[in-house]
Amino acid sequence: MILTTTWEKYFLKETLKIFVFFLLGFYSLYVLIDYSTHAASFKHYHFSVLDIIKFYAFEFVTRIDVLVPFALLIACIKTLCSLNVHNELVALMASGIRLRRLLLPFLTLGLIFTALIYLNFEILQPMAYKYNTQLDHSRAKAKQKKHVSIQQLTLEDGSSIIYRSYEADTGNFFDVFWIRSADDIYRIRHLFPHHSSPLGKGIDHFERNLEGLLVLSESFNEKTFPGMRFNKDKLLESVTLPEAQSLSEIQSKLPQNRENLSEKESSLLTTYYRKLAMPWLCLLAVLAPAPFCIRFSRTLPVFFIYALSIFGLVTFYLVMDAAVVLGERQMVHPAKAVWIPFGAFFAFFGYRFARL
Repeated sequence: MILTTTWEKYFLKETLKIFVFFLLGFYSLYVLIDYSTHAASFKHYHFSVLDIIKFYAFEFVTRIDVLVPFALLIACIKTLCSLNVHNELVALMASGIRLRRLLLPFLTLGLIFTALIYLNFEILQPMAYKYNTQLDHSRAKAKQKKHVSIQQLTLEDGSSIIYRSYEADTGNFFDVFWIRSADDIYRIRHLFPHHSSPLGKGIDHFERNLEGLLVLSESFNEKTFPGMRFNKDKLLESVTLPEAQSLSEIQSKLPQNRENLSEKESSLLTTYYRKLAMPWLCLLAVLAPAPFCIRFSRTLPVFFIYALSIFGLVTFYLVMDAAVVLGERQMVHPAKAVWIPFGAFFAFFGYRFARL
């Protein structure tokens, strides 16, 4: 049985103790710095203590996939190096326990946290993104998570709208072009699509004249558009970032043909592959440093093990971020962009671990 013997429980207790201490300490420092930066904004918008606590709790949930592997890496290095330096590993091996068997509690811990991050991606993280996105729109000078890139949405009547951003707290599009045809275009400053008839404010109507030029034909301070028909499912899909959706939601929207992808489909597929891959970083955080921590020598280079492991983890994040950009921008197919670098890291460190 796993994690039933005294030495396994000891390994687990020591690792979890360092893991919790580092995770809470590191995130508390982040909260302190972030709160000192945005304290005036919280006060200006009359945020209660409960609102602030909920905000940082959900912020923690959105960053678990980064914080947990980092904390697990530090905890495993500290525990294994301590066991090695104090000759506890040698004593256990002398009693007949194989080295791979000694590392089994750490691997089990890595797999448990991998499963927890998958659970977080499916349940908690979408809730956290939704709450904090709404809260961020109330903070004028704080970091914002608005949908600021130019987006396009096809309506039920075949026309299209192109918009700059969608404000989730007020439920309106900002800076919209409604393209009914090449000869008939509306520019709308604010568009509220959830009314019975979509409502626009700050409207300019452009039509093509006999000379073939688009000219301003009329303007309105406010106008309803009964002919503008939105599909609620497509609207929700358009204004919700893939990162804010659960794995099952993303999977249900994946394109059937994964060869000829649009930019939006590439972004969706890349996010899906990234969310499938990143939880396994918890296991990699155990596999990668373990061979270096259990080397039996008179002078174990503990500092260099910490430094190289942290540098390697940061390198992994940078490589994966670059791979995600390449996949979203259609420079490389999303599957190749995500799985090739991830597989290369896993194969290299997995091979070193298998040689123990």
